[in-house]
Amino acid sequence: MTDPVPHIPNPPRSRRLRWLLVASLTLNLLVVGVVAGVGLRFAGGDMPPPRSIGFGPWSGGLDRSDHKALREAFGATGRDFRADWQLEREDRAALLAALRADPFDPAALDSVTARMNARATERMDLGQRLIRDHILAMTPDQRRAFADRLEMSRRHGKDGGKGRDGDRGKDRPGD
Repeated sequence: MTDPVPHIPNPPRSRRLRWLLVASLTLNLLVVGVVAGVGLRFAGGDMPPPRSIGFGPWSGGLDRSDHKALREAFGATGRDFRADWQLEREDRAALLAALRADPFDPAALDSVTARMNARATERMDLGQRLIRDHILAMTPDQRRAFADRLEMSRRHGKDGGKGRDGDRGKDRPGD
């Protein structure tokens, strides 16, 4: 017969180790949640419109809800922004090629800049139409708040004194 294996009791786990494991698990779940949230946010092409859409002088007055409404309005136009970005990348490459060509061909430069300018004008016109429609749909109080934000952004410079990207897209106090 074999001798039974003696039973050795497990050493008691310290509370500190238990809390450390719980904290580690919590942090890991938080990171996974943030990554999943970002992935879901931009899944299916739900990307914000390019910065060069054409809000021009209106940009400083837009808050988060304005940006959301305008993104939805842009989406409703059926415009393929990914295709636009691809065309812009191709034109930038063509522009660089035209600038580096030897011998230099002014007609090639004119052609690519004409395409780039036409697309920029088209985007600006679309942006201006959509922002006008958005402003027309505002209540008087919303328009006044928009004007206040716009005035504040102009008073403090393009970004409202908040840094390179300002606080565009963030709600401001009083909204």
